[in-house]
Amino acid sequence: MAATVHVYAHTGAGPTDTNTDGLGPPRVRLKTADDTTIDTNDPIPIPTAGTKYSYWKSLTLWCSTSPTGTINNIKLFTDGSGFGTGITTYVGDETSSTYDQATGTPGDTGDEMVANHAQINSKTDVFTYVTGSPKDVSGSINNPSTGRISDYVVLQMDVISTASPGDLTDEDFTFRYDET
Repeated sequence: MAATVHVYAHTGAGPTDTNTDGLGPPRVRLKTADDTTIDTNDPIPIPTAGTKYSYWKSLTLWCSTSPTGTINNIKLFTDGSGFGTGITTYVGDETSSTYDQATGTPGDTGDEMVANHAQINSKTDVFTYVTGSPKDVSGSINNPSTGRISDYVVLQMDVISTASPGDLTDEDFTFRYDET
């Protein structure tokens, strides 16, 4: 039987590990708070100059039922569309085996991840990763184990003055892996 795999978001100093499945597909919201609540609180303000940032979001894959063999060859990709003018969503070029809590000023801006995350040295627009050219994510798990499969994938949204106000349309981010 195939393993049951979930996307987890990690927040707080602990961290608190939250299964993002909820009542449907996994969901996260990039905002100016270090939590997993899907709401309209703590939006990222549009600056008159410079850049405002979401708090970075750390995601991992978790296995709640043991795979029959091994889960590995983990990839992340998008549909390539993005959120529009003035908004860029980045993924850390490095995946991290250790957690680093997001920081910033709640309700105003997160701290930029390359300058402030201990394991992220560079970043790429996540929407450049598409099905034919996905991002590699480190990690694997073997039978009879359960728990965290992947390293932390770190996302952050940057907003500049040319962005339009309002709620954004949801975008899909897809994790793909082999189970052999």
